[in-house]
Amino acid sequence: EDMAGVHETLYVADKLIKKFLPKLHSHLETENVNVSMFATEWIMTVFTRTFDFDLVSRVWDSYIVEGWKVIYRVMLSLLGHAQQGLLALDMEELLTYLRDEFPSEVDGISIMRKSLKIPLRQRHIRKYTLEWRTTQSCRKQYSRQLSICSESVASTDAGSSLMPFKQILSGQCVGAMLLPGLSRRPSV
Repeated sequence: EDMAGVHETLYVADKLIKKFLPKLHSHLETENVNVSMFATEWIMTVFTRTFDFDLVSRVWDSYIVEGWKVIYRVMLSLLGHAQQGLLALDMEELLTYLRDEFPSEVDGISIMRKSLKIPLRQRHIRKYTLEWRTTQSCRKQYSRQLSICSESVASTDAGSSLMPFKQILSGQCVGAMLLPGLSRRPSV
């Protein structure tokens, strides 16, 4: 529950990278680079800790008007700008480059102009935010149901209390959402 907003924001960021920069997203996955490994600092500080004032002042001006949409657009613009070079780097090189070298190479005006050309819409952000929240709600319900089932199995005879547990394992959950790994009933 701590930092839930950050996890949600990073989830949305990851989905947007996958949608708008699929080659880069695929490379990040291949190299086992999670978006949180480089974008947490960008997002939590709204770029102020990593990038020059030239970019930061433009981001903040736009942020006042547009809110989070500009943060995502600038992130996509930054990654799009660096994409060709990033595709040639392994995990360690990629993270080092994004942390140490890339910020000094960024031209704020150019990044902001490119960010305005990204066809990101509020509906994209809403879609991925809703997806995150639904998944989290389902996971909480799963956890509660599993806890109840565990208590039932521990306190009564196992045969009569396994039905709710079997429902959980067969993938039944709030809103008919299936949890990863539970989409099929296990063979017994």
